[in-house]
Amino acid sequence: MISPSGCGVFGILRKRNAPKIKGKDVVKAIDLIRYRGSDKGAGFAVFNLKEGNSYYIKAFYFGDGDEIKREIEDKGIRIKGFNEKYFGELCDCDFEISLGSIASLKKVVRNINEILWNNGKKGRIYSAGKSLQVYKGIGYPADIARQYNIYEVEGDMWIAHTRQPTNSPGSYPYWSHPFSAFDVAIVHNGDVSSFGANVEFLQSRGWGGFVGTDSEVMAFLFEELISEGLSVEEVTRIMSNPSRRFSKLNVEEDYIYRNARLDGPFTAIIGYDSGNDLFMIGIADRAKFRPVIIGEDESYYYIASEENQIRLLSPSAKVWTLEPGNYFIASLLKGLINPGREVSKISSFSKPIFYTEKFDIDASGLGYKDVNEAIMEFVNKSGKKEVTVINLLGHRYIGISFPKAGLRLNLYGVVGNAMANLNENNVFHVYGNVADDCCDTMQGGKVVIHGDARDVLAQTFQGGYIYVKGNAGNRVGIQMREYMNKRPYLVIGGMVDDYLGEYMAGGVIMVLGLGIKGEPVGNYIGSGMVGGRIYIRGKVSPEKIGLQPSRQEMVRFLKALLLDNMISEEEYNKLKEMPYIEVIKELNGEAKKYAQKLFEEKVGIPTYEYRELTEEEIKELEPVARDYAIETNQNKDTMVEMLKEKYTVITSSLRK
Repeated sequence: MISPSGCGVFGILRKRNAPKIKGKDVVKAIDLIRYRGSDKGAGFAVFNLKEGNSYYIKAFYFGDGDEIKREIEDKGIRIKGFNEKYFGELCDCDFEISLGSIASLKKVVRNINEILWNNGKKGRIYSAGKSLQVYKGIGYPADIARQYNIYEVEGDMWIAHTRQPTNSPGSYPYWSHPFSAFDVAIVHNGDVSSFGANVEFLQSRGWGGFVGTDSEVMAFLFEELISEGLSVEEVTRIMSNPSRRFSKLNVEEDYIYRNARLDGPFTAIIGYDSGNDLFMIGIADRAKFRPVIIGEDESYYYIASEENQIRLLSPSAKVWTLEPGNYFIASLLKGLINPGREVSKISSFSKPIFYTEKFDIDASGLGYKDVNEAIMEFVNKSGKKEVTVINLLGHRYIGISFPKAGLRLNLYGVVGNAMANLNENNVFHVYGNVADDCCDTMQGGKVVIHGDARDVLAQTFQGGYIYVKGNAGNRVGIQMREYMNKRPYLVIGGMVDDYLGEYMAGGVIMVLGLGIKGEPVGNYIGSGMVGGRIYIRGKVSPEKIGLQPSRQEMVRFLKALLLDNMISEEEYNKLKEMPYIEVIKELNGEAKKYAQKLFEEKVGIPTYEYRELTEEEIKELEPVARDYAIETNQNKDTMVEMLKEKYTVITSSLRK
């Protein structure tokens, strides 16, 4: 049984002197996560950088391909070559044209698409480019690959998609990805809530006749902004829509392109041919509600929904996560342009171990259900309580249905989503990395991750111990809770991204920042937390704590207090340079009440101290630190000594 879990994406770009990328490898990488899509659509886009005046356009048309051929020629476009492939009544028409000017071609495509779309969705030009070819249709990735013999195609850059329809039908290939707009192609996972504003922006530039999905609009947005003279990085920065709280934006640019910015949960991969170079771009929304993994080896750059896609092709590749709201850019000729997070922190990400000599189960070739069944079958037949599994590659739901049997699982490789969810009494050791949603609603037992954990680790974690030797991702420890003497402990050796401990109600989180340069945490720490404690080794910028108002909002608010004589001129000049979390400590009386009502009524902002731990805290945390060190093969005395250092201690303001 295949259960859908959202769209899947994949991108790969060769480096300057590397071999061309084989289509069969791209098919393997995207088909590996077919469970993220359905049979309602899939597709591929391949770029081959070359010089020449040949240009290609492709169209779906219900009817005789000669009809749309005449339509194109009647608009003044000279056709040099014509191939057609029929799927029932649907013609997939492929034209090689002689390009006079890109401006005239844009006008022709715009006019033809508006005519065809308004005539009962009779057809659509869905791809146009010099080095770009798009292949898409209804089915799983392997189905589309067979239809177009993708296995035999080679390219400098590929992007691929498996689709789970959300905001448009899946009955016709018009809505399948990739979407293309003149040397630009895009694949996308998620939903863009700014769709209406984005369409208005494009309509103001003369574009219309869209198929009605946000993904297509993203492709046209990118192409339109490039055509207005912006650089690739400028366009990417505009579309990624960074938080105004942490990013310095050009005020004029921000206003002019306000409707070209993307909002909502999304991951997008964009391929672009500039005419003399190829660019591969990955964008994550500012809250990073959709997964995206970056990879690099000696020959290629990768962007993927899941790490297993990259490991399938390059087991020893350097892999890291895209930072929330950030973007990745690499080009064929220039190499890495923007890695998507601080370069100094990329080296902290872990490589998995896939093999050990003594094992009980080899997961190669097994589905995720097969792995769970094989584990329980081994336990029942052997009577042993310890099981070792090797060569895991994205296998999901491991241990989710296991009884309270007191098992120990040793897992080697890349473990997929939702491992150890609802765990009560079993112990998991992962000698590698684990994907999203690990340890959801865990009530007991222990999970030790010797590599990295991805997003949404320990959601509603209620009891037991979770230890991560490396890094963890976005929204870690959200809604953690405790009941009576049942207190969960989460210890992360490396760093985490945004929203650590969001809506936390109980338990303890420790972030040690081992091997990390700079602060080991992202933004919005403890947003909405009502209980529990977060300990971060070292000093954390106050601006990163909670969902605070921006500096501009604070200045306006303080100005209002000054005008109402609630603070003095001296206090105003002092407070306007502080973040809200510091300002609220200085305000008194009605001024403080106004601030809390305005900024904390919906989402509470926690409080923090930068200090040494108390004797009571050390007494509680020392056994946890020792156990963490033992389980992750580190020096326990060194770990205990760390408890004597200063920590940023974050707690709910409701406790005060």
